[in-house]
This record gives sequence, structure tokens and C-alpha cells, in this order.
Amino acid sequence: MTTPAISRSKPSVDHLMDAPLSVLINELGVTLFDSSITDREFFGAVVQKKTGELLLTMPTGRSEFEHDTVARYLLAQALGVPVPEMPAPITTTRIEDGAA
Repeated sequence: MTTPAISRSKPSVDHLMDAPLSVLINELGVTLFDSSITDREFFGAVVQKKTGELLLTMPTGRSEFEHDTVARYLLAQALGVPVPEMPAPITTTRIEDGAA
């Protein structure tokens, strides 16, 4: 038995930036979990599985502002919501290997 693909509509920029993060994560069906990566240059990652499910992992011990901002930015990147790029030193890398 295969898992059905998740169908979601792309949120507007305003909704992505203004909705409480917990509400946004719930609406989008995102699985959020803490990362064990402690490197200060790691800000988080989002993986979109073949089913469409989004897995968002964020490092612990960061400020609420950083956690909230980076989570929203990563979700925007994964969903194709047009938002301005983050300032340096934060950069994102898209990896497409189809294994997720």
C-alpha cells in the first residue's frame, strides 16, 4: 500500500510571515523536530519527501527570533513562496536527489 501524496496550497507571503508559527506548521502538515547538529553555522533544514510531507529540523538553543525567522524562510523555500533572501551569513542550498 502506498501513502497518498500530500496536497497543499501554497500559502501567501502575508500568511507565511504573519500566522503564528505553530498554526502555520499545523496547517501545512509539517513535522518539526529538534536537530542534534550543534554547528553554529547550521540554521536548520527542510526535506520534502516524495509524498509531499515536509520535515523541518531546527537546532536547539537558538533565540526564538532566529528559530521563527529561519523556519519561515525554509518553509518558503520548500513551498516556492517568493520571499527575499536572508542576509549573510545565512545561505540555503537545495539538494535534489529523489531519495527522500
